[in-house]
Amino acid sequence: MSIHKTLILAVALLTAVAASAQEATRPENDGTFRSSLLPSKAQAPWSIGLYGGMTHNTHVVDMSYAEGMEYSAGSGLALGLTAAYHPTGWLALRAEPALVQKNYRLDRNNRYVNFAYTESTNNYLTLPVEAVLSLGRTFRVSGIVGLYGGYWLSGHRQGQSLSVSYLVSGDEADTFFDEDYTFNSQRDRRFDAGLSYGIALACTFFQRLDLSVELHYYYGLTDVQKSYMSQQNPRYNTTRVIRAGLSYWL
Repeated sequence: MSIHKTLILAVALLTAVAASAQEATRPENDGTFRSSLLPSKAQAPWSIGLYGGMTHNTHVVDMSYAEGMEYSAGSGLALGLTAAYHPTGWLALRAEPALVQKNYRLDRNNRYVNFAYTESTNNYLTLPVEAVLSLGRTFRVSGIVGLYGGYWLSGHRQGQSLSVSYLVSGDEADTFFDEDYTFNSQRDRRFDAGLSYGIALACTFFQRLDLSVELHYYYGLTDVQKSYMSQQNPRYNTTRVIRAGLSYWL
């Protein structure tokens, strides 16, 4: 399923959840009524937690101008903390500082070389700010929508490249590399921002512990490189995160 279709489904889910919650909490003739489908409010409206998961990042760029050059998605890790404020039983506002890896691979295959590639590891400090709309009490289904900002911390590259020694002697041993990536202030951009959205399933144990599983998207809207040359194509990151988390109601 495409990202745009997923976003449309997420927005539809949020709308349905909000409508259901508003209808369920509407006063009846014999006094106020609260549906059993909605989670009851905890003793305090705050929860904190942590999560971990796997990332699948796509480096989105038009490479039609470059013969034999192709980007493919890379896998990585996501580790984060979460803090949420619950003004009602069905709405939460949360912030999640996290370390998110946005990795990818570049292959170079053309009539001159068919083995060169680069695998890039990129570590971002990411802060999403989101609204979470939920339906259910002990077991809940949630829709999530918000924005995120990220800061590139470090990177690493490994792979195989075309070298002078290979052209002269055919020795491939000198074509391998494994090195930390040095940030280029004239070309690279540290800041990354975009949309944050997803869906989640959660279950409450012992009245205060929430165990959740979430499919999350970070849809980049900012170019990860500066305008350092003419007629360059913008580059964006789109990151999917499958994660599990544990939260505690204060």
